[in-house]
Amino acid sequence: MASARSRVTLLLLLAFASACTSATDRLNEGIALQSQGRYVQAVYSYADAWDRDRELTEARDRLLAAGDSAVMIAMDEADLLERRGDPVRAAAQYSQVDAMLERVRLVGLRIDVPSDYPAIRRAIYDTAINWQMVQGDEAAAEGRWQDARIFYRGARGDYLPSRDQVEESLDAETRLLLDWSRVELQDRNFRLAHDIAQDALGIRSSPARETVLSVRDLQEEALELGTVVLAVVPVTAEPGVREWLGGEFEVELDDDLSLDHWTQPPLFVEIADPLILRRELRGLLRGQATQSPLLVGRALDLVGADLAVMITLTGIEVVEEDVDRDRHEAVVSRNVREGVARRAVTDTVTYVTLDGTLSYYLEADITLVDPSGREVGRFTASSTQAGPFSRGEYDGDPSELALEGNQARFFDPTVINSQMAAIEGALLEDLAVAIAAGTYDQVLANIR
Repeated sequence: MASARSRVTLLLLLAFASACTSATDRLNEGIALQSQGRYVQAVYSYADAWDRDRELTEARDRLLAAGDSAVMIAMDEADLLERRGDPVRAAAQYSQVDAMLERVRLVGLRIDVPSDYPAIRRAIYDTAINWQMVQGDEAAAEGRWQDARIFYRGARGDYLPSRDQVEESLDAETRLLLDWSRVELQDRNFRLAHDIAQDALGIRSSPARETVLSVRDLQEEALELGTVVLAVVPVTAEPGVREWLGGEFEVELDDDLSLDHWTQPPLFVEIADPLILRRELRGLLRGQATQSPLLVGRALDLVGADLAVMITLTGIEVVEEDVDRDRHEAVVSRNVREGVARRAVTDTVTYVTLDGTLSYYLEADITLVDPSGREVGRFTASSTQAGPFSRGEYDGDPSELALEGNQARFFDPTVINSQMAAIEGALLEDLAVAIAAGTYDQVLANIR
């Protein structure tokens, strides 16, 4: 027990020594900073030293002396900066002093400031705020929108603005954004105009009714002028893809897109009625098998669309990976013809079971066509999906193997088809997302 108490005492002494050493280090840092004329930084070091060791009276005394010097020098520097026409930097001097005074109060000390300090600081702050507002107005008049926003926000930033000054700054930034949105609308930058108008609603937590109405009008006009109507043609597939996946895959992909992704277009995109489109296409094709861009383009005017989206499944790769092959033997019974009679004989045969991963890669070509039948955009969407598979190989009729239980599943068409269906279902969902996202990105990229 005595040994344990000794260790605890030693640890406490070491911790105390460490704290004292740390306080002394901070004191020495402050002395070095003060000798360089960096009084504010010195005060912070002295405050740390005093906070760590209240027996270190030298740190307290030096803090008060350096603090007095820091205040007087900052006030003189601020006066000089204001007379030179730089009220923002002048105000920053007082902000720096205020932060220093707060740090000193946190360690239980106080630095006395001149009696006129609050009044001079208020006057400097007001000058800085007014300067920011004037600069913001000038930038707005010149179309330097981002610069104007920075000035207006600065006016209600670090200089203890009054409520009226904050309100004036908020009003100015709101007007700026509405004016900016109108200019972008005139320049046919519809999406940008819409987004900037939306920003105007976020300046205040409860925007004024007049602001809400102005934003609504701007956004409605931007959407009316900038929205692109898409007519999505039914999905088709190259023969090789259709042979592997079956024709129903195209139908299912088309349904998934139509019932989900095409029903939720982003702003500035609208989807034409698919039923009307298909009816018009049937009339134009008149039994032809090929949906050419020219024919599809002719259908756009009939459905009131700006662009057509043609989707073709162009390639598929299916690979078995990480395959474990196991050989098995089975006894089979066959009827052998001998003359006019048949005789049952038994035979031992070999079959193979495979377990592994089945990987699919499916690629689609998406083409955007205008009413003249001209291709105006093209991209490739793809999906890769994989899942486990099991199957068997036998050079003969698997039913004669008379397998049961776990071995029978390797030759069960239902099991094999369900494995493939699970992978192909995920493939379809993932490809639908890629097609829809890629289509919307292509269209929106051409809407400013």
